[in-house]
Amino acid sequence: MNLVWLDLETEGLVPADCNILEIAVSMADLATPFDATPVYHAAMCIDPGRPAWLQKTNAYVYEMHVKNGLFAECVSDRAVDFRAVERALLDIIPWVEDKEERPTLAGSSIHFDHAFLKHWMPTLAQRLSHRHYDVSAVKLFCQSLGMEKPAKAEAHRAREDILESIAHAKRCAEWLVPNRPSGVL
Repeated sequence: MNLVWLDLETEGLVPADCNILEIAVSMADLATPFDATPVYHAAMCIDPGRPAWLQKTNAYVYEMHVKNGLFAECVSDRAVDFRAVERALLDIIPWVEDKEERPTLAGSSIHFDHAFLKHWMPTLAQRLSHRHYDVSAVKLFCQSLGMEKPAKAEAHRAREDILESIAHAKRCAEWLVPNRPSGVL
């Protein structure tokens, strides 16, 4: 089974009201979840020719994405339409008939990202398992057993956030099973 490490940056919290601004995807096998290979990244806007949709974004999100440069990318000529992003990802993520073997989304609070995919990229969402490899839940579980809370970089950029999720998941695995043989979870 494949893990699809995915992170989205959005202009808000509600899929029906907010656009996806950025997506990054890395792939790994469930047996080696931390050996993820980057496969796709895009900054996007729903209407690249009209930045007026930025005006409806709340002030916190707007300032965050101005500061990290994402909004500038979303209004540049490099921004990609979300439909083109879905087509590209459909070429990368195959349809798997067996529901138990469908690719599983991995990341921090990945249910949030999955909800946006269901709304904006429903064909892609249908190719994914209903299950999630949720790093946020694993971190919370480990913290409940005494592990120190991992520091967050707060980059709010898709590529960096995937790398941080993988690092946090790996830290939890090492904390839970500190003397495991190399390569074995």
